[in-house]
Amino acid sequence: KLEGNTLCNLGLVNQVQGNLDAALPQLEAALAVARDLGHVHLECIVLCNLGMVFEGLARIDEALAHFEAAVVIARDMGDQRSEGQFLGYLGLLHARQMRQGEARACLQAGEALLRAVADRPSLAILLCASAEAQGLAGDATAARATQAQAQAIAVAIGAGADSEIGLALARVGDLVGQSSAHAA
Repeated sequence: KLEGNTLCNLGLVNQVQGNLDAALPQLEAALAVARDLGHVHLECIVLCNLGMVFEGLARIDEALAHFEAAVVIARDMGDQRSEGQFLGYLGLLHARQMRQGEARACLQAGEALLRAVADRPSLAILLCASAEAQGLAGDATAARATQAQAQAIAVAIGAGADSEIGLALARVGDLVGQSSAHAA
């Protein structure tokens, strides 16, 4: 189990640093370890991380399949927190592919799950994804309101600019700024 967790963490570090070519084999190895051990919780986390790497590599079909598989495993385990998180990533992928109905359904379901388990950091990240989806759909007003909710959570929990929440807020701030500039 330690080997799988270590490989997953190394892959995630490389993914966050933008070194996707290094992240991919580490995460694939972590997935093999998780499956060999029957460690389904690690498996669904690795599947989500692989989804993020595949999205970054513009391998959209593979990203979609990995996010969907992660959601199914989390749901089957009854892990609402992970399911909510994974639905956020899946919803954002749908939004970026201009599948607004699917995006909205995933993001709303994920938000409900994260609110139910009171996971404020994950909720803030998902709200950033929702704001980005709203911006991509052309609704800058809703995007700014959702961004403000995420920002309020970030302030309340003391999330810094370099945290995942801070980075998500910066990304959506750039998008909302662009969409409002285009609307003007």
